[in-house]
Amino acid sequence: MCSPFVRKEANRLNWLIKGKLIDRSWSDESVEQIYDSYFKRLWGNNERMEYGAIGFEAAYKAREAEILSEKGWQHLQTKL
Repeated sequence: MCSPFVRKEANRLNWLIKGKLIDRSWSDESVEQIYDSYFKRLWGNNERMEYGAIGFEAAYKAREAEILSEKGWQHLQTKL
């Protein structure tokens, strides 16, 4: 299982390359492969890192909130 740091960084790198977050259904292995591949691809591309990151933090926080609300909802359903 990939760490929360790797998952967030892989999402950040995917955002820089494709302008979107990684699909939630992708496996940990796929997320780690994206991290390795896109890290190499963006190495030294400082300009892209600067302007491409616009909007990432807000999108990632929204994703985290979505996951947390689903987990909370599932937790409530199991208690009912």
